Amino acid sequence: MATDFVAPHSIADEVWDFLRKQLLLGKEYPPGSFIREVELAEKLNISRSPVREAIKELEAHGLVKAIPRKGAVVLGYSDQDVAEIYDVRLSLEMLIYEHIVKYDLLKDEHYRWLMETIERFKSVAAIVEEDRERAQLKFFDLDCDFHFYIHKLSGLNWTIELLRRTYSRLYQIQLRHVRQENLDSLSEYHRRIVENLRDGKLDALRNLSVQSYMHSRTYYLSNTESGA
Repeated sequence: MATDFVAPHSIADEVWDFLRKQLLLGKEYPPGSFIREVELAEKLNISRSPVREAIKELEAHGLVKAIPRKGAVVLGYSDQDVAEIYDVRLSLEMLIYEHIVKYDLLKDEHYRWLMETIERFKSVAAIVEEDRERAQLKFFDLDCDFHFYIHKLSGLNWTIELLRRTYSRLYQIQLRHVRQENLDSLSEYHRRIVENLRDGKLDALRNLSVQSYMHSRTYYLSNTESGA
């Protein structure tokens, strides 16, 4: 049965958002699966053109490999890929932090907004056990809001663009392992980012980032190996 698909912006944007969420959750389209243009267009009750456009955008973000006039294969990540993605994020994000501190770009209103966003992570913790899928997507939206807000403060547009593409890959790896027990530590991690940015403590930011990314890489790689 076809699903009516109403788009507030463009249909291609809505297909992109739909597919992005499916890829993040890894249920309907896990790594190695095939997204068929015809089947997806029929399911969403739209033409193949916006599906094709959305797939091209997913390919640009490194999430799929497009097959002309057919669809796309969902890409997976090797251990080396995962390690490299974390290393790239660390390097790019430190450029953002250094620029914000150097030019004193974090103002009081930015600090308040970021701290309020961190408080909203509690709403994810409240639902993670009863509705894990909803919690995963809510975590994704909040984490994007938080980090992309900081990135935007820097005004480093090329670095921001590279980070957005890096995050697309990173969330595919991370999101399937959102658990109640690591949400508290994630909230504390975000709080320390904001505090250190406000205080101009670049060494503390670097150490915090290295420790967090090394822990995350090890955690997600070990979960992948164990099939969690």
